[in-house]
Amino acid sequence: MVADLEVWALTRDDSLRSALTDPRFQRNWRTWKALDAGEVSVDHPVAAMVRLDNMLTSDGDAHRRLRGLISQGFTPRRIEALRPAVTRTVQEVLDGIAVRPAGEPVDIRQELAYPVSIAVFAELFGFERSDHHLMKTMVDTAFAGGTPEQVRAMRADVDAFLDRLVAAKREHPGPDMTSALVAARDEGERLDDTELRDTLWLMVTAGFETTASALTNGVRALLRHPDQLARLREGTASWSAAVEEVLRHSTSVAALPFLFATEDVDFGDVTVRRGEPLLLAFLAANLDLQRHGKDAEEFDVAADRPRHLGLGHGPHTCLGAALARMELGIALSGLFGRFPEIALADTAPPELPSVFINSSMTLPVLPHGR
Repeated sequence: MVADLEVWALTRDDSLRSALTDPRFQRNWRTWKALDAGEVSVDHPVAAMVRLDNMLTSDGDAHRRLRGLISQGFTPRRIEALRPAVTRTVQEVLDGIAVRPAGEPVDIRQELAYPVSIAVFAELFGFERSDHHLMKTMVDTAFAGGTPEQVRAMRADVDAFLDRLVAAKREHPGPDMTSALVAARDEGERLDDTELRDTLWLMVTAGFETTASALTNGVRALLRHPDQLARLREGTASWSAAVEEVLRHSTSVAALPFLFATEDVDFGDVTVRRGEPLLLAFLAANLDLQRHGKDAEEFDVAADRPRHLGLGHGPHTCLGAALARMELGIALSGLFGRFPEIALADTAPPELPSVFINSSMTLPVLPHGR
């Protein structure tokens, strides 16, 4: 059950990996039979997440066209060019944490994960600092769900915000991806008005929440497993390996909606009928015993595991994967290098009320130890 919807969920690595590359399944929400028949309201929180026209909800040529426009912002050269900005942002945030009084808890989610991820996203897409709180509020509503009235209000806020952004970039373009997308819209038919707005909304929803939650999860996992943190500090395991284990064991994207069957498809003794949705349960697949071994649920930065699904698979693999890995590596190594005595102030913080995002609402730590 997903927010009052009855759907099949792909929880095994092999079935999820296979479905993500199977042409019998599509991302296009127009193939969702229950939505087309009016059995699911267009204002349902989950329907609002998928009733968009961007590269995450498109297939085939349409997907390649939209992904091609965005990919220019995620070339290896452009991502590497962001490294000084990421490093500088992390150091500035850590400087602020360092002067906090000893014994005073610091919420890693609010005071490290969000400031770093939003700053990097804003650098890439040219968002103003004054927009940060509004973006976070809209994304929180999108992932947490709500009543139809709240969903409609959120969508109205999103549309108004993005219309203002497009107008500002059209008048004063810069060397950012938002300006590039606006120019692509103005110079031809490669991106229509709806695609432009929905693509920007995808960048907002995916651009910082997932990275902020992954960073929060990484800090939590390492503080809960001091033996693993010791390996990193001793140099017997690498920070890049730690990042991969965080993305596997504690991936921030617990699940995503949906793949839709274009014909009846059998999964063992289950038949997914044409037009039915499949929930993509990435976290469950990353803990699949058959894929990752009998210790799959253990957090082990030195384990030799097969490739995980923390950043997707197939045509819709996360376009910002390299940037996410860079941010996590710099922030995690910076935090634990700067604060050798850091400890959890709350060992069981509350989880986010979301089917889709896996993370805690807060993560209080004591930077200088107990």
